[in-house]
Amino acid sequence: MDGELEALSDTATNCNLPSATETISDFNQAKLDTLEKKAVHLRLVLEKDFKAADIKWSLFVAAAFSFRYESCLRPFPPSFLKNGIKDMDTLLSVITDVPALDLVLQHLENLENLANIADIIDLLFYVLVRLKEPCLKTVPVEAHDSIITTGRSSAATPRPQYIFQVNSSCKSTTENKWKELAKNHHTFFAYHGNRLENFYTILNFGLHQHLNKNTLLGNGVYLSPELNTSLPFSHGGFGWGASCIGGHLSCVAMCEIIDAPEGINYQKPVSNEGDGIYEDQKNKSIEQGANGTSTTQYIVTNCDLVRLRYLLIYAKQTASMRFPTTNSNRNVGGLRHWLSRHKLFSILLGYGLMLATIGFANNQPIHYYYKILLKKLDFAYSNVKI
Repeated sequence: MDGELEALSDTATNCNLPSATETISDFNQAKLDTLEKKAVHLRLVLEKDFKAADIKWSLFVAAAFSFRYESCLRPFPPSFLKNGIKDMDTLLSVITDVPALDLVLQHLENLENLANIADIIDLLFYVLVRLKEPCLKTVPVEAHDSIITTGRSSAATPRPQYIFQVNSSCKSTTENKWKELAKNHHTFFAYHGNRLENFYTILNFGLHQHLNKNTLLGNGVYLSPELNTSLPFSHGGFGWGASCIGGHLSCVAMCEIIDAPEGINYQKPVSNEGDGIYEDQKNKSIEQGANGTSTTQYIVTNCDLVRLRYLLIYAKQTASMRFPTTNSNRNVGGLRHWLSRHKLFSILLGYGLMLATIGFANNQPIHYYYKILLKKLDFAYSNVKI
């Protein structure tokens, strides 16, 4: 497939053609041929693992709509770079036009209309095909418990609706580097919680310290053997509204870590041999965490020791599907739907009302007229009683 993907960029035109009309025609034909090749590859990816493609696209959308897209949206689609400047308006416009992926599959079968959705095909091709390393694979529901057990999480932990395995090819330099470091070392699994918008970058570049806002115990990537400990840090966010998985998602990374004391700071319990702890101590601390007491926390200062193995997805039903549809509640549902679609304006409106309330509360003339109004109301009430 690598050879085929490289061939997709060979769209050079022949400058020695006899007329400009023929040159334009050949260029359009070459572009159409490229679109057809992209459509074939895109259809293969969607048909192979539809849910994995859906969650990968959802993570990209969450990063693109984040106000921190400068750090979250990495790598950035190169076709939306103009003179080194990110054209976010055009990118968000194309994302908004992308229909549900099952409809995309139907459009891809009609090769005659590919030119009408060229921008959509190009963007989906970049996210789902070009960024093929690492790839995601949907884990069957019956295998969820065995994976959670591998992470040694307590039985009371909420189970995710979806789990996706993160696979790297044998040619991956980062994976091979990790395997080289793992020689003669023990490895173990731990969880990492983060904002939904950060997982597009985490998936493509791994865990890094700059994505972690928790520095209470020092700089590094924070992980825990307990899923319950990491879940509160996995702040839910809005991904893609047309997703078959859900529009509101939370994501937890399940990672495999090399037990190298020089790159990990173990928090509770600490051994007498330095920062590292042994297997029996780890098991003991994990059992303590399951019983409600303090749990071991790993602060990894060397990010090369961590490899992302699974994505645990907690999905909620989209808010628009939960709104009441009866006539009596239609106006209320419409208002809630409008507020959910205009979150930034709703926040600014609420902030303005709060400032206005504070201003009125501290304004002396307002207090004066307020007292006069109360006196008049009291006088009118007294006359009515008489």
